[in-house]
Amino acid sequence: MAYSPLDGPDTALAGFAHLSAMTGPLVPWLVWLSRKSEDPLVAKEAAKATNAGMAFFLAFAVATLITMFVPLVGFVGRLAQLAVIVVAAFLCVHAFRRVRRGVPTSYPFQIKVVTTDE
Repeated sequence: MAYSPLDGPDTALAGFAHLSAMTGPLVPWLVWLSRKSEDPLVAKEAAKATNAGMAFFLAFAVATLITMFVPLVGFVGRLAQLAVIVVAAFLCVHAFRRVRRGVPTSYPFQIKVVTTDE
């Protein structure tokens, strides 16, 4: 079901949750926590953003550990860090644009930290 910006739920807050997933899972989790009983669309989208933010955070942490502790191939960790940043930015902006149009979105990979009713 698609919502228009004028008659639907608060898509701006759901979009903010998706954009803030680039920095990690904390901000989308706080959005989910504050809106889980008031607005079902915002709660579902913030939960998806939290799960994706956790996946981005863990992937970046693994890449950082490779950079720090694997000798002679630490550059692979740096490339992986760069790849995580680029992929996170692309996916979060894509999700933001879809949610602002009122279309529910999803990420290709998530680590289930917050569950929804789906």
